[in-house]
Amino acid sequence: MSQSNSEKLPNLIVFISDSWRGKDAGCMGNPVIQTPNLDALAQEGVAFSRCFVQNTVCTPSRCSFMSGRYPHVKGHRIQEHKLHVEDDDPVILKELKDKGYFIWTNGVGPARSPEQTDFYSKMFQPERGSAHPNGGPAMDASNPLFYSFYRGKVADEPIENKDDKIVDGAIQFLLNNPPEPFCIFMNIAAPHPPYRVEEPYFSMYDRDKLPSIIPKPAPGEKSQFLDRVRERMGLEALDKSVLKDILAVYYGMITKVDAGLGRLVAAAKQSGTWDDTAMFMFSDHGEYAGDYCMVEKSQNDFEDDLSNVPLVIKFPSWIPVPKRDKPVDELVEMLDFYGTVAELAKLPKRHTTFSKSLVPLSMGLVNEHRKQVFTEGGALVYEPHTHEPNGLEPGAQYWPRVGVQNDFLPLHGKVVAVRTKEWKFVKRLYERDELFDLINDPEELHNVIDDPNNAEVREDMLERLVDWYLETGDVVPYKLDPRTAGGEARNYAAEATAGR
Repeated sequence: MSQSNSEKLPNLIVFISDSWRGKDAGCMGNPVIQTPNLDALAQEGVAFSRCFVQNTVCTPSRCSFMSGRYPHVKGHRIQEHKLHVEDDDPVILKELKDKGYFIWTNGVGPARSPEQTDFYSKMFQPERGSAHPNGGPAMDASNPLFYSFYRGKVADEPIENKDDKIVDGAIQFLLNNPPEPFCIFMNIAAPHPPYRVEEPYFSMYDRDKLPSIIPKPAPGEKSQFLDRVRERMGLEALDKSVLKDILAVYYGMITKVDAGLGRLVAAAKQSGTWDDTAMFMFSDHGEYAGDYCMVEKSQNDFEDDLSNVPLVIKFPSWIPVPKRDKPVDELVEMLDFYGTVAELAKLPKRHTTFSKSLVPLSMGLVNEHRKQVFTEGGALVYEPHTHEPNGLEPGAQYWPRVGVQNDFLPLHGKVVAVRTKEWKFVKRLYERDELFDLINDPEELHNVIDDPNNAEVREDMLERLVDWYLETGDVVPYKLDPRTAGGEARNYAAEATAGR
């Protein structure tokens, strides 16, 4: 690495999709799905096949990877609880802007502050009415498909929806001499349900050649939460072909997102900034898409469908990464995004976080990153503010899930999972714990928590949880209270910032 490059700050492009499962990408080993642009990006950089989110719904997951902290550290485990800089929450966008980055974004997600411009330099929103709504056929709760989120084909020809407009906006930014260093932080809605897409994507996948759908677990193997939600959605009453249609359309939505990714990468290369740019592509959580006879997601069920997401990083030209024929299969957490960006952008350390940079692993300097990964969610039965009060009445799209959360509070109880390469242990506060042998039961269908032969494994996994909670249970702000012996306390955060 040359001296000039060692001092250089890379541009950053962060491409975040919503509800994209880790197993649904060509570069992750899926032989059916078509993701040529993500696969090409992986060839230029590094793909991680075992990246796991810290919460399986949008806002808590985004709070985690934008702060480098686990949801439990400050209670960021519900949709309505955001990151607040006035409460000393770390927010990667603010730290980048303070460093001198020009931030282009279409939304900062869970970040809040008295001055929203703390997080961005340019906020892009498509002109109202400028994109196809892409909502699919009109439908209400009288239709048996309503709660399944399946809407099918929205047009017989290619259309431009809001996601396409967001990509267009980022492309225009790239092609108009952007100020450097810049950070493009873009949020794409697809393939989040409802499941709907236009041609040619709707018919792109032969329903008979799709991967097998994971069957519904036997009664008692898992939490009753999914049983209640599945019943309200009416999923078991639907023809089995509907689940194949859901998966085919979900794949079509992913392939359309991949096309947008390809247009963005082409523009970055055309702009002349590509060699100086680090690019991240990942998702905030996964999706059932018919597996387990379920759709959408759950905040307190952590199958790999929901917790494992694709992560691909392309590094700037001065950071050498070895060519690989397959993804890195070391365990990584999505909150490691924070530490990776912090290292690349040379950010001063202003907060305690639990993120580990992926640069050493990507460069081949280390062989192991984490021995285990953690995902958490759910709520206490005496926390009424955590149970999502909206959508409680039949006829609301999210009534099955949100209604069950409120009608059966213990089933939405607090839960945490620790996963190694071989085992997944799920500790539930109000229900039976779960233990899955991932080598012999990768689909997580058989709970072996009560098998006496697994007593040693249970004890080991429980000890991992205890150690993790002890290490990450709280954080001490760098800015100390001035009422200390000897007068005004040192402001460690200010000192770090001044030394950048």
